Amino acid sequence: MPIRLPKMSKKEKLNLLADIEDGYRPFDKHALTLLRSLLDDPDAQVRAEAIACLWNDPDPRWIDLLMRKAIGDSHADVRTHAISALGRYVFEGDAAAFEDWDGYEISITPEDYARVTDFLFRIAQDPEEAIEPRRYAIEALAFRAEDADVLDLIEWAYHHTDRRLKVSALFSMARNGDPRWTEYILKELRSRDTEIQYEAVHAAGELGLEEATDTLIDMVRSKNVRKPLRLLAIYALGEIGAESAYPVLDRLTHSRDRDVRDVAREAVEEWLAVNAAEDMVDDALADEEPMNAYPEGTAPDIWDDGMGSFSKN
Repeated sequence: MPIRLPKMSKKEKLNLLADIEDGYRPFDKHALTLLRSLLDDPDAQVRAEAIACLWNDPDPRWIDLLMRKAIGDSHADVRTHAISALGRYVFEGDAAAFEDWDGYEISITPEDYARVTDFLFRIAQDPEEAIEPRRYAIEALAFRAEDADVLDLIEWAYHHTDRRLKVSALFSMARNGDPRWTEYILKELRSRDTEIQYEAVHAAGELGLEEATDTLIDMVRSKNVRKPLRLLAIYALGEIGAESAYPVLDRLTHSRDRDVRDVAREAVEEWLAVNAAEDMVDDALADEEPMNAYPEGTAPDIWDDGMGSFSKN
């Protein structure tokens, strides 16, 4: 029986979906009922936003629907949103595989994980496929940190002549986290393409690249940097946690600009958390007992035992 919804304008539908996606409205039974109906709304923008909400509900029951939308919807934005949403299952499956599928909270199975990744690989590796679906499939697959095929796809996208793929490559590097991307990210921090530069700053923060600290400090101090990029650079400094960044962030917490002030405070909290975690690791390593409890050359000769307990034979 079809779901009957109260009559809503497009604006009301989009506002409702935004509240669900941002967590302002609980993902309860009522919200799911509304969401199911809006996934087939006549308006493509509403359908796309409804699909975006599914990132917050990675239940395997949505997989078949997302696959159908990814290849069968009449609107390109809906198809790419569906491909992107499938990335949540890659994230969950990679985490579950790391735990050896034992006791993981999300009920994704190895079979579901395999069919989602196979589906995305078919899109990403298809030379006949359009650029947009391929780039979103690469982004979705990027969570597979140790997959050589994924690394090759990111590398291919970075060197492609279409700048959209380069943007997606940098976004994917942030998700993937492999240290091999460091050189590319540092280079693109100074890109003249603002979108590429933005993704490079994001990736530098996600990977905690201390080598990016000086460049990011220059960005946050510059009056010529666009505000969104400056705010992202401020937060990235907190994620990296370099010692030289703290005085800069501390000063920015007193900025006259409210946005700068708020992001700087979040960045300081992140900086403190990063350094506290590093201190815990250092303390744990320091507390470990050394393998050899005796200084070199001072160990007792166990063969020279008065009771004759040991034998050299």
